Amino acid sequence: STKLEYILRNLQVEQLLVVGQLTDQCVESAVRDAADLGFFVTVVDDACAANSADCHQKGMHGMKGFSRRLTTDQCLQEISVYDEGNGKGEMIPALPAAKHIEQQSTSDVDTADHSIIILKPSQYTRDKDNGYETALLRSLRAAGVKFIRFTTVDAHNTIRCKAVPIDFLIKKRISHPMTSPTSIAEVCFAGLPSTMDVPKAPNLTASNVLTLEPDLSSLQILPYAPKTAMVMCTAHDQLTQDLSPLCTRGLLERVLQTARDEIGIEFCIGAEIEFMLYRLNKDGGVQPVDNSTFANSTPLNDQEDFISSVYDQLQQQDIPVELIHAESAPGQLEVVLSYSDNVLRLADNVLFTKETIINVATHHGMRAVFLPKTSLSAAGNGLHLHFSFKDVGSSQNAFSDSSRPTGISRRGESFIEGILDHLSSLLSFSLPTVNSYRRVGAGCWTGSSLNWSTEDKEVPLRVCVDLNTRKATNVEYKLADATANIYLVLAMILSAGMEGLKCGKVLRPMASADNAASASLPQSLNESLDCLKHDNFLLSILGSELCTAYMAVREFEANAETSLDEEVAAALGK
Repeated sequence: STKLEYILRNLQVEQLLVVGQLTDQCVESAVRDAADLGFFVTVVDDACAANSADCHQKGMHGMKGFSRRLTTDQCLQEISVYDEGNGKGEMIPALPAAKHIEQQSTSDVDTADHSIIILKPSQYTRDKDNGYETALLRSLRAAGVKFIRFTTVDAHNTIRCKAVPIDFLIKKRISHPMTSPTSIAEVCFAGLPSTMDVPKAPNLTASNVLTLEPDLSSLQILPYAPKTAMVMCTAHDQLTQDLSPLCTRGLLERVLQTARDEIGIEFCIGAEIEFMLYRLNKDGGVQPVDNSTFANSTPLNDQEDFISSVYDQLQQQDIPVELIHAESAPGQLEVVLSYSDNVLRLADNVLFTKETIINVATHHGMRAVFLPKTSLSAAGNGLHLHFSFKDVGSSQNAFSDSSRPTGISRRGESFIEGILDHLSSLLSFSLPTVNSYRRVGAGCWTGSSLNWSTEDKEVPLRVCVDLNTRKATNVEYKLADATANIYLVLAMILSAGMEGLKCGKVLRPMASADNAASASLPQSLNESLDCLKHDNFLLSILGSELCTAYMAVREFEANAETSLDEEVAAALGK
């Protein structure tokens, strides 16, 4: 039984010795189950008081392949009992082997009722989770995979992972070998800047660790490292197994669950990932691979092998790509991930896509750079996010309403207004570095004032219109870049929009020549952090523990004096 297995595992039992009546179906089933669970099972084949030798042999035949068969003497030679008091080993005295009795006298017959009634077929249930993790590990091993990277992303967007050999997990011989496979110090989840392993959060130390619990739906074999699979994890308290408040992936999951349970909606999100390609030149320096302009064909021609490799490897990871094109800056490309109603998977895909691009570029002798700004004279790299929503159980876009003047439903308008109300604070998550603010400003196609419009690339919130239906379909959030933790930024943006929905906020007029005087947005990381300090709603979503650590580290980074050249050199690994 499951309880018996739990007891035996906690006693560190690895072998089972089965002695006695071996002809019963339940005994045979127990031996089979024990073997399936990884126990080493031995059956003593001459210590059975079966009714007959024939009956005994039938019972033994049923256990063939699931256990080894030894005689009593062979077993006793393997078994020793030690007296811990005097440290002397004493062999268990030999027991006489039972003889099969061909004829029993009536005086020796046991008249007690030993019958067992087994469950009816309709009553039978199976633990469907039992053993599937081991089966998965064996399948991965058969595919040539040797390691699994258990991965998380800290609050400041550093990918942290540990690689565990698959053979080690299989040899754990437990039903769920991937449960709590490894741990990482708590301070690593929110207390360390992205440039050093020196704690800057006053509330976090190295005195506690968090276990990593894998989400197996995210597991991917890495095409650029085919001997390795990677799985995204949530962080949990090592004693209580409660989800840690420092876990940003867990925070996004909680926000999505709240949207379903309290508001009755599910979100749909798309992402546009911009990056630049650099190549080593003859002088030992690095420079962009071309000097092309927006939507130019030159990068697609010159980098066809690279682009094709990226696309193939994303396809191998089931990451759908909608579009690839050249962007405005030298050596700049954009990969558009398809719109998805699986928000958590989309967030994972952003991370997997960035990792794939970096590694494929290295394979082709280039460096892929996601730094928001690499040159003051060229456009920067963004991570544009598109949002809409639908009612739970429905496939219809609830963001759109063609009967209204804006083409947006009342709830869609409230969602946008909720984001606008908190936009100055949200920048501390979506533009979380000093370099992030070098990219934004008037004329940069990012938006620099607090407003919205339809199909206007100079506003921070742009309502997008479908090319075929001519209907408003989603709102694009432009003030984000790849230095942001994708789980954290999505959680905070969605929370702001949800507050607008729940409060029924009325959307302000769209930007136009008649109302051009809009409030300006923060121009630096310090300014956005100051806005966050006064945003009680977003602080409540963040939670006190994560808030304290996040603010401390970001303020440390904001006050560090770094030049653009130093930032670019760090991004290029120089």
